[in-house]
Amino acid sequence: MKEIGLHGRGGQGIVLSGEMLANVYFYEGYEVQFMPSYGAERRGSPSNAYVRVDKNKRIYNRYAVEFPDEVVVFNMSLLSSIKVKDDGVVLLNASTDIKKRSSNARIFIVDANSIALSLNLGTPAMPIINTALLGAYCKVAGDFSFENLSKAIEGKIGKRADINIEAAKLAFENVREL
Repeated sequence: MKEIGLHGRGGQGIVLSGEMLANVYFYEGYEVQFMPSYGAERRGSPSNAYVRVDKNKRIYNRYAVEFPDEVVVFNMSLLSSIKVKDDGVVLLNASTDIKKRSSNARIFIVDANSIALSLNLGTPAMPIINTALLGAYCKVAGDFSFENLSKAIEGKIGKRADINIEAAKLAFENVREL
């Protein structure tokens, strides 16, 4: 079983990203469990979503995810409060390299803000980065096809799916490991 955490702020599409990610894994034949977690339900407040997946067996766990195997960080201001397994994977929305902490976690970065703004997704104050980060995660995780990611985006986004799929593609092509 693999546990994935998505961490950001209200208005960045964390819950929608979690739903799309759960759908992608479902399309790939995984057992899936999706758990959004948000407090004040207002723009700017911390928001999280968790996805559990297993290729081989049903998921019966119903407890909270404390140390996910992989995390996707939408907003760097939350980085200090995020936990991941020591040998896990961290995907950051960052425009510059960061100093690696004392951990065995693999760290990847992609500038999802710039990608979103180049495609007019959102505003400079609040770029819409969820599909870009899912595109980068698709490459980092290697668990599912970009085709199924596109299908999940189309299913949730609707008429602006083409631009969001382009954002995912650009992030897929530009994610890099530190």
